[in-house]
Amino acid sequence: MIEITPRNLSGEITIVSSKSLSHRYVLAASLAEGTSVIENILDSDDLVATKNALISLGAKISGNKITGSKIHCVNNQIDAFESGSTLRFLIPIAMLQDKSITFNGSNQLPYRTLSVYEELFKDKYEFIRPSDKFLPLTVKGILKNGVYPLRGDISSQFITGLLYALPLVEGDSKIELTTHLESVGYIDLTLDVLNKFGIKINKVNDGYIIFGNQKYQSGNYYVEGDFSGAAFFIAAGLIGRKITLKGLNPKSLQGDKKMIDFVRQMGGKIEELNDGYIVYPSKLKGITIDIGQTPDIGPILMVLGALAEGETVITNASRLRIKESDRLEAMVVNLKRLGAKIEYLSDDSVIIYGNDTFKGNVTVSSYKDHRIAMSMAIASIKCENNIKIDDETVVSKSYPSFFEEFTKLGGIYK
Repeated sequence: MIEITPRNLSGEITIVSSKSLSHRYVLAASLAEGTSVIENILDSDDLVATKNALISLGAKISGNKITGSKIHCVNNQIDAFESGSTLRFLIPIAMLQDKSITFNGSNQLPYRTLSVYEELFKDKYEFIRPSDKFLPLTVKGILKNGVYPLRGDISSQFITGLLYALPLVEGDSKIELTTHLESVGYIDLTLDVLNKFGIKINKVNDGYIIFGNQKYQSGNYYVEGDFSGAAFFIAAGLIGRKITLKGLNPKSLQGDKKMIDFVRQMGGKIEELNDGYIVYPSKLKGITIDIGQTPDIGPILMVLGALAEGETVITNASRLRIKESDRLEAMVVNLKRLGAKIEYLSDDSVIIYGNDTFKGNVTVSSYKDHRIAMSMAIASIKCENNIKIDDETVVSKSYPSFFEEFTKLGGIYK
């Protein structure tokens, strides 16, 4: 537990490397022939899980050097920790070979749905799990080509997993989307990284054509800064003092770059640099924000909505409920503890009535969720008195240096 003393943050920091891109580069390099050098890989719990999993499937990883291999079983037990990306990306990859692999995980991961894969694989492959949760899960291939109908409104991670695996099978395949695709920005990232490693995939109206018998080509790449992590410090600059954020690519394909557009619509002043942004204190106004494509920035946008003039409506937030926590409910509870007025409009939308400050002398919960903990830390800037967060260590999942940066910008906690 930590206790934070309210302080405006100001100064300059370099944003942590992108978790989404780190996963994708490490995975592609592990499937490639030869050795790749991937600079600026995020050092977080999730990436440790992904690296360990790929080593269990034959890759050699030492620092930023990754030597790929044809997938084979080195260790038939894979611990995904709490990482949904690791689990969902690696299941089809593990099925590229013919030995059983068992996946496990901790906290809420065993209860995060794998139904998309289950519907695809259960009748054709070994796909065994307990009746009351999804992990431990034992799978066995060998994965075949074919037409794979997938929902696009549960998680893009399932699509990414197949986009990585299917180019390595015999024969061509198609991913056929059966619903509207949400979080399309993450698929754009996937396709961009695959293209860099020599994998060709055709986008069609209802999905993707994946050519079989392809080979990943090794290369040297640099992981750009993370807009999902930057969102918290963008918010800090808007409600505190001027903050300069370096290490961000204004031309990035990351979906959470949409944070810039959202806060500008709210009246936020943000200046673009070649390698980042300058964020200025701004008087924000409430707007309606559809987070269907960008659920990870939903919690911090709810903090800003509670401090904006007028009413902020957050819509299409259903996917917040199936993350490391039920983030929608977690934020509603925590913001109410801080004195905000917030109401559900439906199961996946809320209305927030803005105020100038939050009250203090309360303890809020992280719900064992990194993005909830970071959102509450930023909310402390506008608290009238100290607040406590029950578990700050959860930020190690995606932003291990978050509280170091928080302190560097003037934050105080004990």
